[in-house]
Amino acid sequence: MTEKVKLVKLSTEQIALAKKANGEKKKITHAVVCGNYGQLFGTEKQCRKYFSAWSHIFPHLFSGGEEVDHFEFESVETTAELVMMLVNAHDPLKKAESTQKITNMPQPVKQRPTKRKGFWAKLFDM
Repeated sequence: MTEKVKLVKLSTEQIALAKKANGEKKKITHAVVCGNYGQLFGTEKQCRKYFSAWSHIFPHLFSGGEEVDHFEFESVETTAELVMMLVNAHDPLKKAESTQKITNMPQPVKQRPTKRKGFWAKLFDM
């Protein structure tokens, strides 16, 4: 969990490479890098939206976020199904934590059932 989601401002060379890999008509200025899971390329507005959401939605995968001006990419293609990869990696960690909390809770003390009064007994206060 020491990884952080990174919002990267791309250089002009990186923008040209990303447009070539993802489509010339795409408006690409920034990227969101999610560690070993992959990356997403788009405009600053698009990337900032995912950056701010994912740094909080996936606390078991990332310990926050950081903005950087330079990052070396292995690949400049947007990772397909990145959201599903993050969800599939995060859910087992979240589930394991919640089951651990449940097993550590003390057992409630059972109370003896008291004899309940019926309708007529309540009505006539017997």
